[in-house]
Amino acid sequence: MTRKTRLDPEEGSHAERARLQPQSEEQQTLELREEELVAHKELRELGDVLIHTRVEETPGRLEVDAYREEVEIEHEPVGQAVSDRREPWEEDDTLVVPVYEEQLVVSKRLILTERLRIRRIGTTERQLFEETLRREQLVVEDPQATGLVHERYPTEDAADGSAERRAAENDAHSGLLENIVRKALE
Repeated sequence: MTRKTRLDPEEGSHAERARLQPQSEEQQTLELREEELVAHKELRELGDVLIHTRVEETPGRLEVDAYREEVEIEHEPVGQAVSDRREPWEEDDTLVVPVYEEQLVVSKRLILTERLRIRRIGTTERQLFEETLRREQLVVEDPQATGLVHERYPTEDAADGSAERRAAENDAHSGLLENIVRKALE
């Protein structure tokens, strides 16, 4: 850095005046120099972080109410002579199916021997299902024990939003490595 300063001929020492003599008496310049400190930053590796998942197996158990229908058939004896066959019909929630039989007598006649009353009955029974469930968990290792890896887990305050506010504040101060771990946990 060079700075030029104008000197008054009346000021300064005789040696300075003598050194500056070759130029005109009206204008004389003097060059000043200054040293500065400059910081150089170097990136260096401190260690590695290993991130992987581990699968845990836990027993799962679920009880479910399963609906099914059963059929109940009620035999109703009739024993009545009829002249024509009738198709099955429904009464309320019951299907009525007539059953006919021909009987040999002196004359042939059609006898309604019984009716079947068929209705659906819904029942619920509890069934138990057991199965092994798997859940992945994140494992973060610091093999060189640098102490630069920090894991953060959500707290119970997350419901009122204060945890999100703290997380936003922490994001502003956390380093690149912590951001990688946090994003992997999300």
